[in-house]
Amino acid sequence: MTPIDPPDDLDRLCELANVGAGHAAGALAQLLGCPIRMSVPRVQRGGAGAMAQSGAPGTSGIFFEVEGGIGGVFAVMFSPGERDALLAELLGEARPESEQSESALREVGNILASHALSAVADLVGARVLPSLPTLALEAAGTVLASFQARFDEPAIESQLVDPRGHLRGLLVWIPASAATDRAV
Repeated sequence: MTPIDPPDDLDRLCELANVGAGHAAGALAQLLGCPIRMSVPRVQRGGAGAMAQSGAPGTSGIFFEVEGGIGGVFAVMFSPGERDALLAELLGEARPESEQSESALREVGNILASHALSAVADLVGARVLPSLPTLALEAAGTVLASFQARFDEPAIESQLVDPRGHLRGLLVWIPASAATDRAV
C-alpha cells in the first residue's frame, strides 16, 4: 500500500470529505429541524486538533469500517455535552446508557455516515460499504486512535455546529491508503 502523503492526494481527499460533510450536515439539519454548519475539513496527524479533544472522558463515538471505493474508517464523535444535547433534542431526555439512547446514537451515526459516504462514492464513481455501527459511549478517542494507528494515515475531520453552537459533532474519516489511487 502506498501511504497517503503527497499534498495533491490530501487536497483531493479533503475535497471529497468536504462534500461528504456537507451532505451529513444537511441530513442532521433535516433530522433536527434547524440549520447545521460544517467546518472546512482539516487534515490531522496523530492526536492533533479536535480529534485529540475527542479523547476527553465520556466522549462517545459511532464507528464504521468502510470497504470499497475509498475505504478506511468513518466516525461520528460527540463530547458528553454534545451527546446529551443531541439525545435531549431527539428523545426529550439525555440518558446515554439507556437502550433507547444507544439506539438513537447508532441511528444518527448511521444516517450521517450514509449521507457522507454515499456522496463521496458518487463523486469517485465507486461503491462503498460501511460496516454496522459500533458505539463507544466512553473513551471513543482511544478507539479512534487505535484505528488511526492501524491504518497509519492522517485523519480528515470536520465539525458540525448549529447556529447557537450546540449539537456539535465531529466527523472523522481515516481513508485507506490503497484507495488513494482510485480517488485521484
